[in-house]
Amino acid sequence: MSGHDVPSAAEALRHPTQGDRPVWTGDLNDDCTAMWRGLMLRAEWMNGRIWWWAVSDMATGQEIDSSNNRSALVTSGMAARRDAEASATRHLKWLPRET
Repeated sequence: MSGHDVPSAAEALRHPTQGDRPVWTGDLNDDCTAMWRGLMLRAEWMNGRIWWWAVSDMATGQEIDSSNNRSALVTSGMAARRDAEASATRHLKWLPRET
């Protein structure tokens, strides 16, 4: 951070602050997406009670994390969105901060 403790625009974009949450669009009971701080978060009902979620870097298209990397089954849209948000937040907190 700068000497004034005000984050730069780039740092503010990539590092979440308290109260800052993704806004989900689409059908929350089937297939939804949130664009948040340069990341795309997705949650999708697959079949039966199983949901899938993923977090990708919007600039590169690279998948950062998904429910495919976990052994626990996700059985609701709310849980899928929560897990995607938690993964995105963890990823953003690990990014280097500007000096």
